[in-house]
This record gives sequence, structure tokens and C-alpha cells, in this order.
Amino acid sequence: MTSTDQSRRLLLASLPVAIAAAGIRNAWSAAPLAEDGAKPSNGAPPTADPEAFLDRRSPVFTRRCMASSSSPMVTQVGFRVLAEGGNACDAALAMAAMMGVVEPMMSGLGGDTMVIVWSAKDRKAYGLNGSGAAPSGASLDRIPAGPFVPEHGPMSVTIPGAVDGWCALNERFGSKPLATLWEPAIAAARDGYPIGESIAGVWNLFAPALPKFASPELLALLLPGGKGPVPGQLIRFPALANTLERVAKGGREAFYAGSVARAIADTLTTGGVPTTMDDFARQRAQWVEPLSAGFRGRDVLQLPPNSQGVVTLQALGILDGFDLAKMSPADRMHHEIEALRIAFAFAIDTVGEPDDAMMAKLRTALTPAGLAEARARIGARALPLGRAQGGNSGDTSYMCAIDAEGNAVSLMSSISGVFGSGLLAGDTGIILNNRAAQFAAKRGSPNALAAGKRPRHTILPGMVMKDGTPEFLLGCVGANNHPQGQLQSLVNVLDLGMNPQQAVDAPRFRVVMTNDEIELDADVPEDVKRDLVARGHQLGDPKDFKGAAQMVRLHRGEGGVGPCLESGVDHRLDGVALGW
Repeated sequence: MTSTDQSRRLLLASLPVAIAAAGIRNAWSAAPLAEDGAKPSNGAPPTADPEAFLDRRSPVFTRRCMASSSSPMVTQVGFRVLAEGGNACDAALAMAAMMGVVEPMMSGLGGDTMVIVWSAKDRKAYGLNGSGAAPSGASLDRIPAGPFVPEHGPMSVTIPGAVDGWCALNERFGSKPLATLWEPAIAAARDGYPIGESIAGVWNLFAPALPKFASPELLALLLPGGKGPVPGQLIRFPALANTLERVAKGGREAFYAGSVARAIADTLTTGGVPTTMDDFARQRAQWVEPLSAGFRGRDVLQLPPNSQGVVTLQALGILDGFDLAKMSPADRMHHEIEALRIAFAFAIDTVGEPDDAMMAKLRTALTPAGLAEARARIGARALPLGRAQGGNSGDTSYMCAIDAEGNAVSLMSSISGVFGSGLLAGDTGIILNNRAAQFAAKRGSPNALAAGKRPRHTILPGMVMKDGTPEFLLGCVGANNHPQGQLQSLVNVLDLGMNPQQAVDAPRFRVVMTNDEIELDADVPEDVKRDLVARGHQLGDPKDFKGAAQMVRLHRGEGGVGPCLESGVDHRLDGVALGW
């Protein structure tokens, strides 16, 4: 037995112990970690108040591998794949399937996926767009008159793209078959798993609304006895287990050419949206070239349209021209808010199913001249840039993995809104997405609903490159929180010198594009709130969810740190990071 094999066996044996989180620490109890070991990476001194907030745990440091997600059970699955010799793509695929079981309100076979992959062999980043299109029967003429596409029901569903995306990822970069990687997810769905605290909380938060939009079959599955689960309650999805097993063995065709596709098509057609088997045959994931923008000497990567990753890129490109570290907390937050408002307005007006004209607009917006023009629009007062059609709701699941060879995967999956469309697809156990609700109902919009078209997409896996290799993997769940959480986390690390755990735990804001409100975490200081109000910002409900973020930093050994991996997982969900 090799020393590596011995290490893996020891790690697997000690797995339950490794999950324990560290205690609460002061976020500024020590000098901020940076490349030279003494000051933030942009060279500016820290400006945060030492008592501003407490991070909830220590960052997780590992030497070679890392798996991270919002669920301990999901992270365990990814960790085991890595410890047993699988690569980062294998781990991510195993985690994605498990996530669809343990976070059924956010993720699953009935949704979409988007991925950024770093291939250490190719020394190249690849983007994978696994989002689905509207079925052939979708039309603005079929929806009720009004400003929005229906949020639930058959008219809200797009053809699921996740399975095709995962199969494409497995075929190109995987080293193990799905039949092996999905065994834990199948077992959890069939035999039962104990539900986590925050997921039970989300489940019960939306339980009163479920009878208003969920089918009787879905209600019976999710609210047995009329109530949501309590933390630790065993949950079983036997029909979903059968479908997972069928797809794991049969691959793409088992989902898009057989009884599963027929069940989805029949559900939508019966509900008034004609859907054919050809709609499923046409569904294909796309390998795409990531877009990039510079921030603090790094290249930030996002997927191109129909993803709205340009929001992250444009906002960070705007902020790259400001010395945020020298600003007061209120002034810094004002500039972050305004950069995001400008970027959201651009995406809402521009992004949809891509064409050459759309891509030309995006590339122009990300040029130095385009960013300078946008930057010049930020003044001392708040800009009124609300866009009602841009108020995406919903939620998402994020996970990432890095293996010993240096391959890295940043992956998101989502059924869009909480519990998606409210529809089960026949006897498959699949909860169908409501991604079509993200289309615009306005004719002439680049994001207007149409058959065969994909909507402007909110799920944004992130990757940040330094000197041509990954330095950060990151994601923030929660619809329009995605670019906002990524931006604030990167500013926290690269401008304020926080470590990844501090960066994702820190108080956040959320820009609400539908009404121009800014929602601040409750522990943002009162003087900051007063300053923002004086600048013209309207403050909303501090209790509203600001997304949950994850971040992994790949240290290369500068300043005596590493080489190693350092992970932070947001306290706002149940997540954990593990590695070896």
C-alpha cells in the first residue's frame, strides 16, 4: 500500500471528526492574511472596525484537495470521491446528484447547471452551459396579460438542462462512471437522509405557500400530514431514487429519449404547453469560452449569455478604478451598490439568448473605455436604475472541488424558484423547474419568452485567475444575489484583507432591482445606514436573505502561506468544506 493510499484510508476513517467546526472568533483578531504576510494584497492598510463582526468559524486549510458545498452530506460525498482517487469533476458530479436529493427545493434533475472547469493538463478554463430552452409550445400568446411570465405551473417550465450538462462534463473530464458516482445520492433518496437545519428552515418557510401553487402529488411528497420536516427528520424520495438509478446507468439517453422525457412532456402538454420529444432531443449543453474582466490584477471568469455573468464582470471592472480600501465603510458600500445597479441595468436591457450583436455589446461594455464610461456615472447620490423585469427570484445550489493534480470545478445547479414550478413529472420523482419565469413578458426584449429560447440566467459559478491559473473558486446562491455576493466577497479579500471565511461571513447588502431598495444585514452599523439614506438609498427589510456564499483560495506559497487550499463556507446555510 502506498503512503497516499494509507493517507486516504485514515482520512476516510476520521471523516466524522473532520466535519467539526471551529468556535467563534473575532474577524480582525489578527493581522489580515495577504500575499506578503503583512498587509492586504492591494497594499492598503485594513480599514474595517476590529469589532465590526464575528466570523462563525475558522477557515479550512488543506494541502492537496478540497470539496465544498452548502450541505455536510454533499461535501462528504465529494470528499470521499477525492479520497478514493477521483478527480475534481468526479467529485463535483457526485455532489451535484446528492445536492438534488438533500436540497430538493433548490436543485435537482428537473433544473439546470452551469460550470467552470480548470483543466490542469490543458492549463485552460472551460465553460459549460447546461441551461434548458422553452418548449415548442411556449409563447407570449399563451400567458395571461401582465408584466411577468407566470411564476409557477406548466408555463413556467423550461426543458431541464442539468442532466445533459452533467453527462457532458462526465464524458469530457470525468474518470469514473455516473453509475458509481451517483450511488450515494441513490441510496440517500431510497433509504432516507436526515434533513439539515437551514434546509428544514427554508422548507417550512415556504410550506404555507406550497398549497397555492404545488400539485397535489408534490404536496403529498413534501408536506406529509400537512407539515414540513423538522431538523434531523428522515426524508425519502423512492421515485427519485429509481430515476437517478436509471439515468446513472443509461446516461443522457435515459433522460432525454425515454420514459423520463415522456413524463415531463406529458405533464407540460396536459397543463396547456404543448411539448414534444423533439424538444428533449434538441437539448444540448454547450461548451463555451468564459468571459473575463480584470480586478486587482486578477482575471475574473464568468459564463457568457444567456448567463448574466456580465453583471459580476462589469461591476468589478467599474470598481477596479476606485481605491475601495481607503474609503469609509458607507462610501465603499455606496460605490459597490452603484456599480451593481449599473451592471444589472445593462444585463436586463441586453442579455438573453446570445447573438453576435449582443456579444458585441457585452465586449464593448467590458473594454477599458466602456468601464470608464460606466464608472463616471457614479456620483455622491444614488442612481434610480430599477428594472421590474430584472427582479429574478429563486434559489440555487453551489459546490466546488479541487483535486491533487490541480483540476478545479466551480458548479451550480438550480430549479430556479423554491420548489420550482410546483409540478412533479409523472412518477419520476422529478420536481420541474420554473426557469421560464425569468423570461421577459415584454415583446421586443432580448429576453422575451419564445419557443426554443433560453432565458437570461441567474446561476453564476465563479473562478478568479492569477498569472494564468486559478486563485479563487467562489459562488453565492440566491437569484440576483449571485453577482452581489461574489463582488462583496472579492472586495472583502482583495481590498480589506479578509480570509475566505471572514469574507463570506461578513455582513452583506442586497440590491433589489424591482424597487431600488437596498437590503442590509441587521448588523451593519447604524452610522453606515444613516449615511446611505442621506445619499438617497432606500433601505428595505434587513431580514431578507442576502444569499449564502462559498470561497476557496488556492495559495501558491507566497509570503510563507502554502502552497495550500483555504476555504470559507457561509454561516447562512449548513455548509462545510473538507479536504486532505
